[in-house]
Amino acid sequence: MTSPALQQAEAIGTVDGPLAGYHREWYVVRPQGELTRLGRVKIGEPREGALWFDRRYFASEDELLLELARLGVPRVPPVHRVRSTGTVFHGFIEGRTLAALSPRGHPVAPAQLRQIMERFASLCRLRPGDVRARRLGGERSGDRISGPGFLHGLLEFTRERAYRARLPRFAPLFDRLGVPRDALGPRSRLAADAALLTDRPVCLLHGDLHRANFIVDPAGTLWTIDWELASFGDPLYDLATHLYLMDYPAQQHAEVVARWRRTVAPLLPGAETQLAEDLPRYLGFKRAQSVFTDVVRQAVAVADAVGSAAFADRLGQAAKLVHDVLLRAAEPLELADVPSPGAVELAYADFCTGPDGPLPAHG
Repeated sequence: MTSPALQQAEAIGTVDGPLAGYHREWYVVRPQGELTRLGRVKIGEPREGALWFDRRYFASEDELLLELARLGVPRVPPVHRVRSTGTVFHGFIEGRTLAALSPRGHPVAPAQLRQIMERFASLCRLRPGDVRARRLGGERSGDRISGPGFLHGLLEFTRERAYRARLPRFAPLFDRLGVPRDALGPRSRLAADAALLTDRPVCLLHGDLHRANFIVDPAGTLWTIDWELASFGDPLYDLATHLYLMDYPAQQHAEVVARWRRTVAPLLPGAETQLAEDLPRYLGFKRAQSVFTDVVRQAVAVADAVGSAAFADRLGQAAKLVHDVLLRAAEPLELADVPSPGAVELAYADFCTGPDGPLPAHG
């Protein structure tokens, strides 16, 4: 059955897509008629069965992008609407992802790093009252939460939605990998670290600033895409998320932290307070959060490959990735022991080919 997004795409032009996207199914279209002037555009819809591990804040990414345009935020995808049909689509940013130009773990070129700092500057200028896009549930009570309350909220969401809600299906796998059942609980190390955080002024956060969400156009301009996880909160959390996902080499990691401080401090006084103490606490949470994300995502990916020629390779890739994630999270999750790559591979093989059969590709 043809998806509504594909039907809409075919109605306005020639379809080049689809594009890879985790939360949305995207189609790239070359519009015809009066829309030709827009160049290639994207039409998308929520991806069926996508697993959500992060808290969503805004009701609509489209609405947020329109607000960012109204507020003059540069280098974000434009949003267009066909009034006669109500079809909404995004401008397609021609270029290459930063991930393609500079893979994870590699240094980022100076010109691109400068533009990443400009993105942080544009974010910290936007306070809760500036952005009129609807919040989910219509609530604005979370707009001004930072410090301990902000991270406690993230811990609670991860504990309840990304872990406990999945225990009926994934508990044997988490247990086999040695993840403690109370690793995110109120007496955990992560909760104790959250209680020590400093309150900071709140600003807009992108929430997912990694290499695949930066597009470098032919002129060398860096665009930021995928705003679905945007929220208001502690600006230091956005930096921590960025550092974790980018995985800069050690020297550039330190440079990014120093440049972030110099960039943000004059624009959002107080944002840099207790940076040296609080940044490791947020990074500890990101390492722990990745365990609950990647253990499940990799299980679904391995299960999808059961019975195919790709199964052995997919199993090996999953084992290496999950082993690395567990190693990075050993301290914040207080893991007594991290299983070897071989033990992780065996755990996945047993779980995904067990009597219950392959896992469903949804949460």
